[in-house]
Formats: sequence, C-alpha cells, structure tokens
Amino acid sequence: MCLFSGRSLLLFLSAGKPHVGHTYINPLPDRSDMLQRLFRKKSIKTTARALYDQLSAASRDPLLYGFGRVADSPDGRFELLALHAAILFARLAKRGEQAEEVAQEVFDILFSAMDHALRELGVGDISVGKRIRKLAESFYGRMAIYHEAMATHTGRDAILTGVIAAHVLESDVADHPFAQTLAARITNWADTLTHLSDDEILAGKLPLPA
Repeated sequence: MCLFSGRSLLLFLSAGKPHVGHTYINPLPDRSDMLQRLFRKKSIKTTARALYDQLSAASRDPLLYGFGRVADSPDGRFELLALHAAILFARLAKRGEQAEEVAQEVFDILFSAMDHALRELGVGDISVGKRIRKLAESFYGRMAIYHEAMATHTGRDAILTGVIAAHVLESDVADHPFAQTLAARITNWADTLTHLSDDEILAGKLPLPA
C-alpha cells in the first residue's frame, strides 16, 4: 500500500531535505483523514446500494408488464430501468460532490448487474464487453431524451408520453393508453423526489412510484 497521497508525495519530493527556512512535509497521511475517507466511501456505497435496490424494485413492478403494457423481456426490463434511472440521476445532478459520487456508484452497480445478467444468460466474455458498450450507449441516449422531455415547460406530459410510447412500448401510437399511464407515474414520481431533501436521498431513502 502506498503511504503517500499524490499531492503530499509531490510536495515532499520537491521540498528536499528539511533545513532552516523550510517547512517539513510529513509524507504520512493523517490517520483521522484516512478514516474519514474510508467511512465516506463506505457510506456512499451503502447509500448507492439502497438507491439501486429501490430503483430496481420500481422498474420491476409487476403492474408495468403484460399484454398492452411493457414486454417482460430483457429489452423491456432495460427500457423501464433506464426510464426510472433517468429520473433518479436527474434528481442527483448538480447537488454537490457527494451526490455525484453516489450517482456514479449507482451507475456502476447498475452496469455490474447487467454484466452479471448477461453472463448468467451464457454470453461469453468477449461478447459481454460489446453488449455492455451498446447498452451504455443506449442508456445515455435514453437519459438525454428523458431529461429533455422532463425539462419541457409546455406540453411536458404529452412529450413524455410520446417518448415512452416510442422507446419503452415500441409503439407508433403517441397516445398509447399505457404510455399515458406510465408517463403520469413517472412525472408524479419525479415531483415526489423533488420534494425530498438531499439529506433524505443521500441517506438511501427512495420512495417507490405510486
């Protein structure tokens, strides 16, 4: 284990031997600082896991799947996960360093779970990497689309309904009945998260959509 942080090592090497007129740079990091970083990292991982578990539960709600709704298939489950994740990541965006770290950890857990699921289906190592890259591209694309729709001030519900119909339900009918139902669920959930404090969310509290 390296006992030097990047900055303290650089300062130590550039300072030379301590003598009169120089301040000695202790190369060993402060133990309390190390413990704080350790507990902070553990806290972030715990929060992210709690948020991911709730996010997964929200996207796997049995009421969302079935005839006239979302296909209970890998693609259908991916689309619903991306839709719900977009709302959570939008809520965590620009809320400070801790929120950014939590969001990144949730993202990492999410794609680690996808990687594991592909391997469980028998996809080989080389193909898994390619599939994950494609899923990541699709995921970022969906995030951009949903964030743009949710940021619309006029006609937000209609725009989101059309986007959900096209991407989640793969329907040409913009006013698909279930697309309207799902859009209402998502907007209500987004409003609920808006009224939660940052402290509540960063404690891992994520209410399920009603």
